[in-house]
Amino acid sequence: MMSIIDALRPKFWNYQDVTAGSHQSLFSFRRKWWRTVILTTIVALAPLFVLSVVNYRMTRENIRTTAMVQTHQMISGIWRAVSFFLSERRSVLAFVLQDNSLPELLEKDRLSGILKNLQTGVGGFVDLSVVSADGALLSYAGPHPPGQRNFCKSPCFNQVVERGFYIGDLAGEGLSGRHLVMAIRSHPSPEQYYIIRATVDIKPFEDLITSLDVSRKGDTFIINKAGFLQTHSRYYGPPSGRIPLDVPAFSTHPRVFSAKDKNGTRLIVGVAGIPNTSLMVMTVSNREEQMKGWRQLKIKFFFFLGISVAAILLMVLGMATYLVNRIHAADQKRIMELHKVEYANKMASLGRLSAGVGHEVNNPMAIINEKIGLIRDLLVQNPTDPFHEKMVGLADDIITSTRRVGNITRRLINFGRYEDIRPERLDLGKLIYDLVAFMQKEAEHLGIDVKIDVPENFPQIESDRNSLQQIFLNIINNAFAAMEDGGQLDITVTPPANGRFSITLTDTGQGLAEEDLKRVFEPFFSAASKTGGTGLGLSVTYGLVNRIGGHIRVESAKNQGARFIIDLPVHMETKEGKGDGADSRGDG
Repeated sequence: MMSIIDALRPKFWNYQDVTAGSHQSLFSFRRKWWRTVILTTIVALAPLFVLSVVNYRMTRENIRTTAMVQTHQMISGIWRAVSFFLSERRSVLAFVLQDNSLPELLEKDRLSGILKNLQTGVGGFVDLSVVSADGALLSYAGPHPPGQRNFCKSPCFNQVVERGFYIGDLAGEGLSGRHLVMAIRSHPSPEQYYIIRATVDIKPFEDLITSLDVSRKGDTFIINKAGFLQTHSRYYGPPSGRIPLDVPAFSTHPRVFSAKDKNGTRLIVGVAGIPNTSLMVMTVSNREEQMKGWRQLKIKFFFFLGISVAAILLMVLGMATYLVNRIHAADQKRIMELHKVEYANKMASLGRLSAGVGHEVNNPMAIINEKIGLIRDLLVQNPTDPFHEKMVGLADDIITSTRRVGNITRRLINFGRYEDIRPERLDLGKLIYDLVAFMQKEAEHLGIDVKIDVPENFPQIESDRNSLQQIFLNIINNAFAAMEDGGQLDITVTPPANGRFSITLTDTGQGLAEEDLKRVFEPFFSAASKTGGTGLGLSVTYGLVNRIGGHIRVESAKNQGARFIIDLPVHMETKEGKGDGADSRGDG
């Protein structure tokens, strides 16, 4: 798991600019990354979340409104059908009154014939009764004559006398089954009126309600003003029981509202009062069932919202990482260029100092060389001197030493000279041997054995001598710093192939930890702080290798030494303009 995290972690994540001092936070690329991610995420997601919330609420409200409208349409349809059912039978009874006089209705078979015609033509009628103005039963047609012979004390009689028409609640079980009582008063003088009373079978009534409940997801039934069931209910059981809901005020206009039952279930309720009755049609549906489509839509909504947020976050993270990486790379390049300029100035000063020191040493050494040469010539001309051979030998030793000093000062002047990038043909083996010879005394002092392996007949290469010297010098100095207690440095040159060759410098020093390998070429990074390293040598070396068209990489492990592999072209491309002359003298 950690390896995946390390692989995904950007290069700048743990970067710290050691030159920032107290202003470290201003140069923290991790902080820049976090700010970029947070601000971009807010800007990108804020409109999305606002639109999502608005769309969510509007869609939910629209679906809820649609469910209410559908309920309103259904209750309106049922209300019209029930009202028509009752008004049709009322009209039939009114027609019977208009078409028949009281004497005709009292004839023996007349009322039975009317009942038969009503059952055949309209349906639902069980019996017919003719009641006098004082409530006495005058005539009856039907299967079960009523036991009550006078109706003056019944609510039906009083209301029909007062209002002219009456439709009562649904009566309980009896010989004629569940039924509905309807009554209508004639319009002669108040002393001569009579009443036709009819019993209507409730079965066609219930079938009508059931057929109109097209949704089959809710419950449709009839209640009276007190809330008692008049027809069977899916939710609340058989008739005569009271529904566990608040009954609204009676109104003949269909209404729809939300409610909760005793279990806390949310309901959509539609209700409408039947004109000229105490009955109300009510439809009840579970709001969750009505909103089932919304639940499915909500799942899709949050799924696509989650996908959108994830895609935006991935884009924000990717773009922020890319941009900050580019800023970090530009900053690293800026630091490299600044240090190259700094070292160019430093090496220019060092070059002038080295040239001055070299010339100051060369002048007296030239005089010493000339004088000792003259002394030797004089000694040679006088062979009879008893110390002749010894003196000549001493003179030869002095001449050899002066020549060696001359070679050293000449190399010092060459290494201190600051020059532009200038490709030239050179012998790579000779350059490496001269460089190692220059540092041989230091190697002997540290107990380091330097081995050089250059293939025979290795062709001359075309490159910048000064850059190569600085590159090798920096890496060798780093190797010496890593082998304070002695060791071995192997310098191996591979034969050229495809126009390129490689140089491998392998030491047996303390090596580099795995976490340091990625930072080894960063400016100011140093694994040799105890020896006074500044962390600039290898960063400048990296730049120099790139300048002459090469590549450099390092392989190392803790306490297992280090191997630097430099890949260079046999013929360096000539570039116009001056180089930046960055250099280091073993500061790695």
